Amino acid sequence: MYRLRQLGSGPLAAAAAVAVVVVVLAGWLLLRPNTTPQAVASPSPTATAELTPSPSPTPTPSPSPSAELAVACPLNGLPVADPSLLTRTALSVQIENHPLARPARNLSNADMVFEATVEGDVTRFTAIYLCRPTIGLTGPVRSARYYNIDLWQDLGVLPVGFGASNGALQRFAAAGMPYVNGITGAWPWFKRSGTNPAPHNLYGDVEAIRSALGSGGAIDRLAAKVRQLRPPFTFDPNVTLPAGRSVAALEIRTTSYWRFGWSWNASTGLWTRQDAGKTVVDAVTGKPLTVAHVLVQRVTEEVVYGDPDPAGNPRRLQHLVGKGNGTLYSGGRAIALHWSRATASAGTTWTYADTGEQVVLLPGVIWWEIVPTGAGVTES
Repeated sequence: MYRLRQLGSGPLAAAAAVAVVVVVLAGWLLLRPNTTPQAVASPSPTATAELTPSPSPTPTPSPSPSAELAVACPLNGLPVADPSLLTRTALSVQIENHPLARPARNLSNADMVFEATVEGDVTRFTAIYLCRPTIGLTGPVRSARYYNIDLWQDLGVLPVGFGASNGALQRFAAAGMPYVNGITGAWPWFKRSGTNPAPHNLYGDVEAIRSALGSGGAIDRLAAKVRQLRPPFTFDPNVTLPAGRSVAALEIRTTSYWRFGWSWNASTGLWTRQDAGKTVVDAVTGKPLTVAHVLVQRVTEEVVYGDPDPAGNPRRLQHLVGKGNGTLYSGGRAIALHWSRATASAGTTWTYADTGEQVVLLPGVIWWEIVPTGAGVTES
C-alpha cells in the first residue's frame, strides 16, 4: 500500500488528501496488469524453475547416463558390461597347466587367476569367473586341490573341477566346502573335446553353469554354502603406487625343470606370460596372455605323502592361514608387501612393507602366484 504523507488539518488539507488518493487510484487503474490476482501468486513447489538452476550463458553438458552409472568388477576394478552378472555366485574353475593341455581356453576372460603348485611342484590354475563372459568351452578342467578350501573360505567362490584325491575330498567334506565335481552328480556341463590326449581334453561350459544358478536345482544348494563375495583388494584409477624397483621380467622356478614367468610390456602397460620361456596364448583369442598385476605370495608348503596321485607322487599342501611376505609386480616395478590371514574364515590382508598401509590397486586383472618359500624368483 502507498503511505500518505500528513498534510495538516482543515478543508485545504482534506481536499489535498482526496486529490492524492484520486491520482493514485487512477494510476493504478491505468498501469495494473491485465491478469487476475491469482496469476501473480507464488509458483507451485513442483515448478521446474525451482528444481533446476537457471543455465549459465555457456552451460556445460551433464555427464552421460552411462558414465554416471558405470559399474566396476569387484575383483579387478574394470568396467562391467552386464551388471546382472554381479548378482551371481563367482565360479573358481580348476584349469590344467600341463604342457599337453596347452593352450588353455578362456584364461584371458577370467577376472582373477590363482596359480599354485600341485604334486611334483608343477602348477595348476584356478580361474575366477564373475564379471566377464567366456567364449565357448573353458579348460582343460582338472581336479581340485587342498587350497581350493582356502579360496572358498577367503573369497566366497564356488569351486568347479573334475575329481579330486580321496584326501582332498575328505578335507572338503570336513570343511563343508561345496564342490561342483564333474565326475559326480551327473552335471551336464563337462565334455571331452579337441585333439589333446586324455585326460588333458576335458572342458567345461562356464556360461551353462552360470545359467543354471538361480534355477532352483542342485547347484543352488551348493551355491547356498558360499559366503558373500569378499574381494581381496580395492581399486582406484587415481591411486599412486609406491615407487618400488624397476623390473623388466621375472621367472619363477618351483623345481629344477618347472619354470614360468612374466615380462613387462611398456607399450601395452601389461605383463605377458611365459611358460618354459615361451609366450603363452589363449586358445580362444589366439593372443598372448596378459595381466595388469602379478602378485607373488610366499607361503609354507607341506608335502603330503599319504595322499599320492595315481603315479605315486605326493601332494602339496599350502598353508594360507598365517602371515608372510609377497611382491606386487605392477607398472613395470616390484613393490614389497606383507600378507596376513588370522583364521580360515578371515580374508587375506595385504599391506605395503615400507609403510604398513593397505594395498590399493589400479584397475586391472590380477594373476596371484602362490609360491613356496623354497622356490626361486628371479628378476631382471
